Amino acid sequence: MTVHHGGVAPGPDSLYDVFLCYTWADGKEWADDMCTALRAKGLDVFQDDLSVPEWDAYEMLPSVKAALLGSRVLVPLLTPCFDDSDHCWSELHLALSCAKALGETEMRRISPLTWKVPPKKVRPKALKKRKLVREGRSVAELADHVVRVVGDVREADDRRFGAAVADRPSRLVDDLLGDSGFVGRRKELWALHDALREPGGTADSGAPVVSVRGLGGSGKSTLCKQYGRWAAQDHPGGVFVVELSGSDPLGRHDSGAVQAAFHTALRRIAARLSLPEPTGDSEELRHAVGRRLEELPPYLWIVDDIPTSVSLREHPYLLAPGPKGRTLVTTRGSVHGTSRTEIRLSGLGPRPGLRLLTARREPAREDIDERNAARDIVADLRGHPLALRITAGLTTTQGFTGYRSLLADLREDARPALELAEHLRHDLPAETARPLSGVLLRAFDALPAPAVRLLTAASVLAAAPVPHDLLTAVLPGADGADDDPHAAATAVTEGVCALDGRGLVEETQDVSGATYLVHALVARAARVLLRDGTRRQASHRAVRALADLLDRTGTDAASRLRTLGLLAHVQAAANLAAPEGRGVDHGQWSLVARSGQLRSELGDSAGAVDDFRALYASCRDSPLCDPYTTLCALVGLGAVLQENGALTQARELQEQAVEELDALHGRDRFDRPHPDTLWAMNNLANTHQALGDHRTARALLRETCHGWHGRRGPSARETLTALNNLAIAVGRGPGRYAAPTALRIASFAHERWTNTAGPDARGTVDSLFSIGANHLRIGDTAAALTAFEEVWRRRRAHLGDDHPDTLDARENIITARRRTDS
Repeated sequence: MTVHHGGVAPGPDSLYDVFLCYTWADGKEWADDMCTALRAKGLDVFQDDLSVPEWDAYEMLPSVKAALLGSRVLVPLLTPCFDDSDHCWSELHLALSCAKALGETEMRRISPLTWKVPPKKVRPKALKKRKLVREGRSVAELADHVVRVVGDVREADDRRFGAAVADRPSRLVDDLLGDSGFVGRRKELWALHDALREPGGTADSGAPVVSVRGLGGSGKSTLCKQYGRWAAQDHPGGVFVVELSGSDPLGRHDSGAVQAAFHTALRRIAARLSLPEPTGDSEELRHAVGRRLEELPPYLWIVDDIPTSVSLREHPYLLAPGPKGRTLVTTRGSVHGTSRTEIRLSGLGPRPGLRLLTARREPAREDIDERNAARDIVADLRGHPLALRITAGLTTTQGFTGYRSLLADLREDARPALELAEHLRHDLPAETARPLSGVLLRAFDALPAPAVRLLTAASVLAAAPVPHDLLTAVLPGADGADDDPHAAATAVTEGVCALDGRGLVEETQDVSGATYLVHALVARAARVLLRDGTRRQASHRAVRALADLLDRTGTDAASRLRTLGLLAHVQAAANLAAPEGRGVDHGQWSLVARSGQLRSELGDSAGAVDDFRALYASCRDSPLCDPYTTLCALVGLGAVLQENGALTQARELQEQAVEELDALHGRDRFDRPHPDTLWAMNNLANTHQALGDHRTARALLRETCHGWHGRRGPSARETLTALNNLAIAVGRGPGRYAAPTALRIASFAHERWTNTAGPDARGTVDSLFSIGANHLRIGDTAAALTAFEEVWRRRRAHLGDDHPDTLDARENIITARRRTDS
């Protein structure tokens, strides 16, 4: 395609029937002949008449764009060199997008003519049905064909390309990241569009599944989210994004971690669909979301950053939950066998790469040496989008003196760059890791102090959006100054401004307001380059800040959604993946314990198991972790396994915890176990009870009651909780005296609970429930019904109608009434 140099756009009366799109390399003569023939037949034709090197013009000139928008029909002359021309693809992309926005499914406004191009190489596929081959036809015949196309367009819809108006955006498109920094990739956008519209998909659902594969920083997520915005009218049901963060080295990528991340994303989607607060497991939640989505028109389902270790065959739940969904996944690995089409991303071409590099400071058009130096930088960086965006930020610094000096600086052989490249080699090949490392080094060297501190804070968190208040709390103070929230907020603002100007951070929006996203490769570089004590300080601050934020979790949906967004950062701050071999302290254990409790409350008990399993592995394997913290992690793991139904595994770990805690703490002079051991014994008793081994459970609970009674007194909550559990275990035992004995224990516990905690305390209500259950076993259904009705009233008042405990009480009332009636 050639570039018209008339810098002024045509006026309103400069409208055309036909816009000719072609390359000078092998289409100029053909275009001249076609233009002459079409004008002879009375058509107004726009043809560019000057050729400019591909890298010399960054965007379509206003005059060319105005001519295209003022045309009825685009005639692309598809020659062997056409596909390599970014200019031609710019024009073709604009025309196709306009036609699509005008509601054309058959693209009648695009009339391609091919020469020496086989049908299988015609892209996008929508053009195949419209094409006419040049071979065997004269220019006059081709011109007659174009005249008929123009006539058909005039008759069917006389609007021009410029009449295209974007359809109403789908409900979730506005939640995608902005398209700043998105350049090129037009062919990839249409390849996605073609693939997602092909009939057939997975063997199970029949819905299309397309994967985008590329190196770290190649723009996979940006491309897919740009497609979500660009093709919004094709997905009126919405665009839904499941973030998995599979490339984050501080995260975990095993099956449990993937399921937990998916569950978190699914809850966010459920909230956006205005579904009731879900209480079930992931499968139940997925079915609920799937049922709602089936009520909507077709939608796009983006699964972003699947870990390379994950197979979609083993995790089919990641796919769109219904045949109306088109699934688009991004990964650094491969999802062969499930995906119909895989689109591989390489570096940007010379022209879009140059546009990205010079977006902030364009070299003078007359300075050929500067422009050549910029072009060489693009080549040296292999067109890597992240590297180019960060290098563009270097052009805004005070030390920037031109692209020639920047090129020389980047080509310097620096050992620190090689060291950083070694850390990035798992994400990038050497030919890309080395130049990117050099760019990152220079970008970090040029950062002001607030920006360095902000990167330090981000480096101890996950590669996920960081809420403003979390970043403010984690940000290390300047010069060891005391915490000052106002100063920290100011430092965040200053740091974000500096980093955003260098392409190192992106500001987004979440349910909590402003959030900030640092690319995983930038965060990894920060962990390597920022090794002073500030990172250790930031890590401790992150643990404290997250614990505080989790403690403030409310009961409303917005608060719970916000908490879900924090859980990924818990994994990173608690060092669950242990990438640096640091020890795990008690603060980190407490943070994971709190997040595990919240996960269970939010219906993600499997995620709690996953977190505790990783925490225990980190504690066990680290020589820096003390035995007590390791045992605390073991106790927590056993508890969440028991809650998740893995009873045999929970029992084995709990037996190990009781034995090791007893050996660590010892006993007092009355042979009473330490409080930590008593808690572990209580958990073990509950597991034995769930397994049906009531005799062992009773023995453990009797010793637990004796221990708490001696250490804390007869009215201590710990003692009364153990009594409640003992009443349950005794009541389930064999023999005619089991239920009466359990009733006496439960009645004694209820009296103590009422006197010490009040009638509405959970322990009081639980003991009342035990009274009712044992009355029912004895056969006194009237007393049982009275107790169950009181339990239901109290639970309903404090927990609500839909809480599982309230529903259990209601079922017990029904059971008691049935026995009374019989």
